[in-house]
Amino acid sequence: MILYEFEGKKILEEAGINVPKSRLIKSLKADFAVASNIVLKAQTLTGKRKDAGGIIIVSNADEAKSAVYKMFDSSINGEKIESILAEEKIEYSGSEYYISISYDTESREPVLMFSDEGGTGIEDRKSSVFPIDPKNPLEHVPALAGLPDELVKKIIRLFFDGDCLLLEINPLVLSEQGYVALDAKIKLDDAASGRHKEWNFPTRSISGRPPTEREIAAKKIDEGDYRGTAGSAYFDLSGDIAVLASGGGGSLTALDALFAAGGRPANYTEYSGNPPKEKIEKLAKIVMSKPGLCGLWIVGAIANFTDIYATLSGLMEGLRSAEKELVKKFDFPIVIRRGGPRDKEAFEMLRGIKELDLHLYGEETSIAESANIISKLAGEYAKKHELVA
Repeated sequence: MILYEFEGKKILEEAGINVPKSRLIKSLKADFAVASNIVLKAQTLTGKRKDAGGIIIVSNADEAKSAVYKMFDSSINGEKIESILAEEKIEYSGSEYYISISYDTESREPVLMFSDEGGTGIEDRKSSVFPIDPKNPLEHVPALAGLPDELVKKIIRLFFDGDCLLLEINPLVLSEQGYVALDAKIKLDDAASGRHKEWNFPTRSISGRPPTEREIAAKKIDEGDYRGTAGSAYFDLSGDIAVLASGGGGSLTALDALFAAGGRPANYTEYSGNPPKEKIEKLAKIVMSKPGLCGLWIVGAIANFTDIYATLSGLMEGLRSAEKELVKKFDFPIVIRRGGPRDKEAFEMLRGIKELDLHLYGEETSIAESANIISKLAGEYAKKHELVA
């Protein structure tokens, strides 16, 4: 889970690392009294806030109110601003430092990165990299351009004790108050949540916005049921082609193929590990509840263990159930590209379904070809029904 800046700074402060005094603004009803220069910072999970007008310095109540109104009425990289951090402006001289700890993707070991030229544009500057022994992380603490050893130890200790996947401070500056973290980005290891009762952060989607009702419902499908996965990864998108994909890497490849074919996915989700029929049915109902659909693409690579008959039976039951609950007929094209155990039985069953516009393809048809087919059919459906494609 990626934390918002204000959440990350709270964790830093609890670990004994200085952060600016601040308060969180969540509505236009806030008190805009300003005693001195205040930095207003839009709380988003995307980067480049400053360039997008997400960081503004104000010196009086009128400026603060105007800036807050403007921020709440905007978005940054497509992410709606739901809260604003108002914090004291820290005066400092000298270097802006960059320090982060994360896991190297090649060695899969923790590394500390440091630069004495932090701040905006850090990705274009050279940083020093120091490996950290995960068994004895505080045994060999690197000397970082004169930063106090105790401060560096606090950061390292927080990374491991806090089960972080990323801990980034940029910039870290020296002021009259000592070293202060002016910004913070922290990503927590969700798998470690059982060790942290204090992790009571509101849920959020991968895009940073609050999760939709469908995203919340999909994740609940797997709770307490470890028979395969169905819906743990579900994200609403802005397109009109519903997607039910099988497998991890294969489902991402399928989505790439759909984009390449000119199709616009309405969601991303996947099911894998041979989930039972009832879990697939639940996922299908959630996917089909999205309004404005012009097509459905059921797609996956050639399965080794997944029971194709059981999963496609579950999907068909989910479609029928969704039609009844939504009081809506799914008359748009449904393209199915699947193969694997019991696929012949599955396709025989599907050929007997006449109330749906099914287009069936086995392993002789590539995922890319089926992406072209559903994109074309969905486009024709949208044009016929005078919908925006």
